[in-house]
Amino acid sequence: MNEITKGVSYKEYLLTLIRILVFLNYLGKDHKKNTSEDRIVLYDFFLKYPELTNSSEKMDFDTKYSYFHWKPNYKLYATLLVELQGRLFISYDKNNSRYYIDDLGLKFISNMSNSYIDNLGVTSEYLSKNICKLSNKAITEHINQILLKNRE
Repeated sequence: MNEITKGVSYKEYLLTLIRILVFLNYLGKDHKKNTSEDRIVLYDFFLKYPELTNSSEKMDFDTKYSYFHWKPNYKLYATLLVELQGRLFISYDKNNSRYYIDDLGLKFISNMSNSYIDNLGVTSEYLSKNICKLSNKAITEHINQILLKNRE
């Protein structure tokens, strides 16, 4: 089994799952941030490409031009969120349209320790402080501005 959903490898699926769990873990069980499905998709852009949060970092040619097609695969995120709920790693509150990490998700993430997880924690902090307060439209515009700036 090489693809989970059309065009998504098993590796990318698992990395996306881990990114979402680490971010929700950073926010905690009782956070007040907007973590609707649409927002998680937008937040994951920064988690997937953390180098774009540091404007002083110089990128090589391949990295600089690898973001042209950043639009997310919503099927992937819908599938992931359903799986995470099914595994009881996260829960969804219909009243406020937010996802929260559950005890099993906390336990799963706490057993992981490597530089990738550490970097996700740093990026999650950046998101929480700088991006979560923006509207969906403002986040999308911010992403587009970053990409335009990095293409120059």
